[in-house]
Amino acid sequence: MVLIEKHFTSTAFVLHPIEDKVLLHWHNKVKAWLPPGGHIENNETPVEAVKRETFEETGIHIKLYNFNSSMSEIPFSDVKEIPAPYTILLENINDPENGEHIHIDMIYFSEALKIGDLKDGWFWVNENDLKGNVNLNFDNSNNARIHDDVKHFGLKCIELRRRYGN
Repeated sequence: MVLIEKHFTSTAFVLHPIEDKVLLHWHNKVKAWLPPGGHIENNETPVEAVKRETFEETGIHIKLYNFNSSMSEIPFSDVKEIPAPYTILLENINDPENGEHIHIDMIYFSEALKIGDLKDGWFWVNENDLKGNVNLNFDNSNNARIHDDVKHFGLKCIELRRRYGN
């Protein structure tokens, strides 16, 4: 039996603080529209990784939505709770540089703390873009459609903010 290599990653679906839009970019290496995120480095928590990756990639600082249990205090002095991801996915990756592997991806929902200038290639995508089978050809770089998983979690992020007013 051949074991497939696994990498831990963190991804943020980032909401615009005023408009119901999420942040996506065209990822040239994997040829897909994706939210910010990346590999969790040694000595880094998933929360630290998703905040770092989002800032490095987009230039935006984020506030994570908290999906922790209702336990308001951890009754142990040597244990600390960090924000839980909305979900954790196993994603099959066929990377042209690193070959086939699996991402164990912590999916976080978040909100941009301040909107400034986005780094090149990042776009705010609205609900209609996510619901429709449209091309996001903002900069004429491609004609690919948004993958179903990205649509699903982008729409879920917008829905939860509307429902709970995070």
